[in-house]
Amino acid sequence: MDQITRGEIWVVEPPNHPKPRPAIILSINPVNDLCPDVIVVPITTKPGPLRVALPDASGTTGLKQKSYAKCEALGPVHKSRLKSRIGTIPFQGLHEIETGVKRVLGLK
Repeated sequence: MDQITRGEIWVVEPPNHPKPRPAIILSINPVNDLCPDVIVVPITTKPGPLRVALPDASGTTGLKQKSYAKCEALGPVHKSRLKSRIGTIPFQGLHEIETGVKRVLGLK
């Protein structure tokens, strides 16, 4: 499998979900290298109070529509469920997602 890097967007086949969905790799690179699972934040086109709007910096995300990080749905995914890399999140966007996840988890 290709190297998996924090901030990348991958198409994921989540368990108990009917079709593949894009998700952002949030776990740090040493974890991604050593563990069979990675931590992802799913992506949706539906806004919500706990979701973070994703920037499309010159098309680097690979997303075709206005999209949002579902910070409330953070979770592990086995690497075998990562199907293809489609883009990356710019640094500022990743920082905003981190802030959203901290808010959901009650972290400062």
